[in-house]
Amino acid sequence: MANKRSIAWGIAQKAAEAGAQLCLTYQNERLGENVHELAAELKDPLLLSMDVGSDSQIVMAFDEIYKRWGKLDFVVHAVAYAPRPALEGRFVETSREDFRVAHDISAYSLAAVSHAAPIPHARGGSILTVSYLGSTRVVPATT
Repeated sequence: MANKRSIAWGIAQKAAEAGAQLCLTYQNERLGENVHELAAELKDPLLLSMDVGSDSQIVMAFDEIYKRWGKLDFVVHAVAYAPRPALEGRFVETSREDFRVAHDISAYSLAAVSHAAPIPHARGGSILTVSYLGSTRVVPATT
């Protein structure tokens, strides 16, 4: 989760209203400050740092979740990131490294999180991922 404007925050609020016990994760301490403020509006959420670009951080976070609850009923994957140069320039000027980072964080992290999450899929556990509109239709450039 990043801030109060994130889709993840809206989903967390609705899940909490439905009675879910929540774990909120954040990439780093700077974003953690935002998430800790938001968490005060929820009933005793677990707060964990988890940079999805690091397999070891993903495993450590889900180990903590497993210790607390033993399993999860669902995971919401609402993660997106691209280095600033990839967002500011023209697409054709995107470097291979910036493209790799954007896909690693925004897309591959779903596979990494799904692999580590203690979700009993055979008993109805779910993983929800959020996508960007540009993945399903053309978004015209504004230059």
